[in-house]
Order: sequence, then structure tokens, then C-alpha cells
Amino acid sequence: MLDPSKDFDDRNLASNEEAIEKALEYLHYHDPANENREYAIGLLKRMQSTADNIASKATLDFDQFVENNNEPKQD
Repeated sequence: MLDPSKDFDDRNLASNEEAIEKALEYLHYHDPANENREYAIGLLKRMQSTADNIASKATLDFDQFVENNNEPKQD
């Protein structure tokens, strides 16, 4: 079972080389004028800041979230 107290501690994407490479790949197709490492890191930092802001405004029942998202979607 996932543990919300530690499973997301390593999510500093702006310093994660794999995340930076994925951001550069995204920029290559969606914003080639800004396809550079500095912009990709800034994008990841903005994404993290936004996620943190959203997370601070809402409470999350972690177990319910996992249960809801592990169920197959029905049409």
C-alpha cells in the first residue's frame, strides 16, 4: 500500500534529470522556441508550485484517492 507520508517526498522534479528530459521532449513538440534546459526547469518549478498551491487548499483522503483511481473506468 502507498504511504502518503513518504511516497511523494522525492518529487522535486526540477532537479530530476529524467523529468527535465521529458519536459524538454514536451517543449520540442509544443513550444520549440523555448526548448532549452533553463526553460524546462522553470516549467517544472511552476508546475510544482501550482500543485503545492492546489494541495494546500484541499484535503485529500489518500486511501480513497488510491481506491478511486485503481478502479477501471466504466463507460
